Amino acid sequence: MKAIIILLSFFFLVNKTIAQEESKYQSVDKIILSIPVSQTSTTDDIAAFIKIHFQTDAQKIRAAYTWVTTNIKYDTDSVHRVILDEDKNEKVTFALRRRKGICENFAAIFYDLCKKSGIQSYAIEGYTKQNGFVDRTAHVWCGALVDHKWYLFDPTWDAGFINRGAFVSSTTTNYFELDPEDFIQTHMPYDPLFQFLNYPVSYEEFSKGATKINSKKPFFNFEDSLVAYENMDHLSQYLTSFQRIKEATNAASVMRDTKLKQLKLETEIIYQDRDMALYDSSVDNYNNAIKIFNTFLNYRNNQFKPAKTNEEVSAMFDRISKFIESANLNIKEIKSSKAVLTLDTGDIQKKLTDLSAKMKEQKDYLKTYLSSTK
Repeated sequence: MKAIIILLSFFFLVNKTIAQEESKYQSVDKIILSIPVSQTSTTDDIAAFIKIHFQTDAQKIRAAYTWVTTNIKYDTDSVHRVILDEDKNEKVTFALRRRKGICENFAAIFYDLCKKSGIQSYAIEGYTKQNGFVDRTAHVWCGALVDHKWYLFDPTWDAGFINRGAFVSSTTTNYFELDPEDFIQTHMPYDPLFQFLNYPVSYEEFSKGATKINSKKPFFNFEDSLVAYENMDHLSQYLTSFQRIKEATNAASVMRDTKLKQLKLETEIIYQDRDMALYDSSVDNYNNAIKIFNTFLNYRNNQFKPAKTNEEVSAMFDRISKFIESANLNIKEIKSSKAVLTLDTGDIQKKLTDLSAKMKEQKDYLKTYLSSTK
C-alpha cells in the first residue's frame, strides 16, 4: 500500500509540473495563435510578430513551436519525398505555401523562426526509436539554446499522428523543450555533437535502450566543440561532421550511409564551386594582363609616343607579370583540388604561357631599342 501511495504521489507531482508549465505558456499560445493570416506567408513576417509581442527567449521559442505545430499538417502524400540537395529556404517556402510538410519541413520552419527571433538553433537529422525499435526512416528535429542551456524539440511528433494513413491534428507538447538526457531515449542524431551531452550515447546503446548517462566514459566538451563548429566555414563543418558520424558507430546503417553520402555531395559542391571561382579569377587576371599588353603594343606601334619614362614602361610589364603570376597560382590550386570532378585548365594555361613568352619578347625588344637610341 505504501508503494502505491508513493507512486500516486509521484504521478501527481509530474502532472502538476506539466500543468504548471502549460499554464505558464497559456498567454503566449493565445497571442501567437491570434496572428493575422496575412502575416504568416513568410518566416520573416512570423518572426517579426514574435519579436514584437514577446521579450524572453523562452516565450519566443514557445511561440514559434506553437505556431508550427498548430498550423503545419503532416503531408502523408510526401512521406517519401526526400531531396538531399534542397536548401533550407526551399523546405520552408514549400511547406508554408501548402501548410503541409514532413519532418524536414517542420524542423526547417521552426529552426528558421528561432534564428530570425535571435535564438541559436539547429535542425538535426538522425534516428528515432518507437515501440522499442529503431525506425528505418530518417527523421529531423531541432535543438535550441534557451537561457544558456540546450534543449531539444520535435514539432513533427507534437503536431499530431497518423491513423490508418491519414494525419490527425492533435497538438501536444510532449517533445517541447526536453533535456538532452531525456530526449536521447527516443531521438539520436547522426552527429554525436548534437546530442548536447558530455557523455554521448553510442548507436549500439541507443538501439538497446541503454541510454542512461555513463560518466565513466571519456568526457566530451560539446559546448566548446559547438563554439568551434560555429566558427568554421561550411566546408570544415561538413568535413568534421563526416568524421564524427563515421567514427560514432560501426553498425551498418542505410540511413547513416545516406547521410555520409549527402555530406560528401555537399563537400564536392563546395570544392567544385571553389575551383570554378579560382578558374574565373584566372580568366579575369589573364584578361587584365592582355589588356595592358595590348596597350603596350599600341604604344610601341605609335613609335613610343607620347613619351613615357622607363619607370612607367617597366610598371606596365610589372603589372602584367603580377596578373600572370596570380592566375598561375589559382591554376596550381585547382590542380591540387580535392574535388572528384576537376576543371580542365589546359586552355587558360596555354594562353598564360603564350602571353608570358610574348611579354618576354617585347621586354627584350624594348631593352635593345632603348640601348640603340641612347
